Amino acid sequence: EIPLEIGNLQNLEELDLRQNKLVGIVPAAIFNVSTLKLLQLQNNSLLGCLSSIADVRLPNLEELSLWGNNFNGTIPRFIFNASKLSILELVGNSFSGFIPNTFGNLRNLERLNLQDNYLTSSTPELSFLSSLSNCKSLTLIALSNNPLDGNLRKTSVGNLSHSLEIFLMYNCNISGGISEEISNLTNLTTINLGGNKLNGSIPIALGKLQKLQYLGLEDNKLEGSIPDDICRLDELYELELGGNKLSGSIPACFGNLIALRILSLGSNELTSIPLTFWNLKDILQLNISSNYFTGPLPLEIGNLKVLIGIDFSMNNFSGVIPTEIGGLKNLEYLFLGYNRLRGSIPDSFGDLISLKFLNLSNNNLFGAIPASLEKLSYLEDLNLSFNKLEGEIPRGGSFGNFSAESFEGNELLCGSPNLQYYINDSSHFVDPKISTERKTTIE
Repeated sequence: EIPLEIGNLQNLEELDLRQNKLVGIVPAAIFNVSTLKLLQLQNNSLLGCLSSIADVRLPNLEELSLWGNNFNGTIPRFIFNASKLSILELVGNSFSGFIPNTFGNLRNLERLNLQDNYLTSSTPELSFLSSLSNCKSLTLIALSNNPLDGNLRKTSVGNLSHSLEIFLMYNCNISGGISEEISNLTNLTTINLGGNKLNGSIPIALGKLQKLQYLGLEDNKLEGSIPDDICRLDELYELELGGNKLSGSIPACFGNLIALRILSLGSNELTSIPLTFWNLKDILQLNISSNYFTGPLPLEIGNLKVLIGIDFSMNNFSGVIPTEIGGLKNLEYLFLGYNRLRGSIPDSFGDLISLKFLNLSNNNLFGAIPASLEKLSYLEDLNLSFNKLEGEIPRGGSFGNFSAESFEGNELLCGSPNLQYYINDSSHFVDPKISTERKTTIE
């Protein structure tokens, strides 16, 4: 526990007790040390209701970090007496109740992090957020994972500090549309509004945020097309738009996003991919799964040499798998399941020396499983189920670690001795090499 005697150090300016194994309640006397400028208690197991501490001024306090403890109750009132406070970190506790509008009185506030609590808004207009427009030095507002239950469109987001760089409201149960006035915040580098109930279209005004590096709007109810204005974001590193109702084509200008490294467009209603899309030669992770894409996979996919992950599953891609994919030496996961791909598995897949996860299930692939796949020494998970593969399953390399589930639904495959199948209407294991003419299922 924190010793009571610390509260007697009347000239104390900095108290850093972070990342220890402290337990129990914080002595109220600590908050009466008027000379205190910095108080860091983060990442301990402290608990209690700090809101019961009253008559505290802390006139010199500049930084208060309480994150990663078990504090509960409402946000303590003494915080709003700390007129010099610039950094407030309450993330990862169990604070509850309304977020007070009195945060707007903390005119020196630069970083406000209230993430991962149980805080709510007193009004549907998220009035506490509007009050923060008085804090002209704010660079970070982090409110993610709180049940705010408000309407973002009714909030004057554009009046927030023009110094704001990071704006996080992920998983806050907020609704409404994204106001065009967000474009007033020209210093924003990070926006995460994912995991909410936002509707309407993606505002074209986002294209004015020239410093934006991360844009997260995933898992909302956004619809319409992806605006070309996104392509004006020359510094955009990660774009998360998955889990919406976006339709139409991927903008042709996406190929010009030279800083883009992570792109997620999965679980939308997109229908076409422009050829210029494959100009993203520095892309690391690409997810366009669960859309309505059709046609063959382009040979140009082999140009994306630094790719670490591909997820094209659950579309209507057809034709053969390009052998050029085998040239992606850094690829760690490749998901092409639930399409209409046909032909054989390219022998060049044996050159995917970094591959850990491979899913080609639920296609129309035929022929033998290439023995070259035995060279994939890092392969942890393999799913070739429900195709039309035939012949003997390779035995070398990582194949000794895979169960029959990796190969089920391929009636003409012969298993290696360590694989066992259930035959329909039988409770006994049988050697799959003598049962290839009967339909097999895995239980």
